[in-house]
Amino acid sequence: MAVNFKYFIKESASSMRRNMALTVAAVMVTSLSLIILGGVSMFVHTGNGLAADMKERVDEIRIFLNEDITVEERESLERFISNMDEVKSAKYISKEEAIEEFRKMYEDQQGMLDEIEGNPFPAEFKVQMIDPKYNTTVAKRLEGRPEVSTDENGKKEIKNPRDVVNKVLRWTGAIQKGGIVIVIAFGIVAIALVSITIRMAIYSRRKEIGVMKLVGATNWFIRWPFIFEGVVEGFMGAIVAIIAAMLINSWIISRIESAAENVNLVGGGYVALLSVLLLFIGIFIGAIGSALALRRYIEV
Repeated sequence: MAVNFKYFIKESASSMRRNMALTVAAVMVTSLSLIILGGVSMFVHTGNGLAADMKERVDEIRIFLNEDITVEERESLERFISNMDEVKSAKYISKEEAIEEFRKMYEDQQGMLDEIEGNPFPAEFKVQMIDPKYNTTVAKRLEGRPEVSTDENGKKEIKNPRDVVNKVLRWTGAIQKGGIVIVIAFGIVAIALVSITIRMAIYSRRKEIGVMKLVGATNWFIRWPFIFEGVVEGFMGAIVAIIAAMLINSWIISRIESAAENVNLVGGGYVALLSVLLLFIGIFIGAIGSALALRRYIEV
């Protein structure tokens, strides 16, 4: 049996060398489809992790006030906010405190600070919830208050970080849906290319196959070299995709984690699991391509 497998591998390697251009094309398309699959999977996982992390931390909304608000109106709004069961605390930030906070934040960018004329910052309330899930509920209640300023479109100026979370989830969903369509398309092309490569190998060895049949070679003895060829092409494409996934994690995902102050969005365990998955899918693509070619183009 060991001799047979050595023969099969040798014949597969010889066939791949004879059809090098098609072999390279099949490996490239397989790797491209798997790179897209791996990239989409990692970005969706990162987006979901980022949204989940943000949900836990964004327990505060900011309510911007009218320029001409009176002390009585401000105090009335503060009582209204503080009386809500969902609110943990409400902190008033005056215009002067707002610009001072801004200057401290960007004290190393003096050029930008010099361009600010007067004080364009409105007074505001920073409202902290007892649980982040109440952000939207409280924000909607405050939309009806006249003390809250409006933008040029007439929309109340209430900054709710939960909106950012929802936007992240929407983008993640869009990436997932679009990625799946692209992966399926490239997967079909990869299977077709592997199948074409195997067909070419069968055609180039048609006389040899005929002789093997005459001398009594079994069906599987003839098929195995071609199956190995497809599997090897899928395996090579998967290895390229795994390397690309590691680079994506190292160069891109790690920067997202750093910016989000969270180093655990995509852990080593997830990358390892994804690598195994890509390897199995690559081998599956190669095997399916081989099976299709053998089923249609070789009668044994």
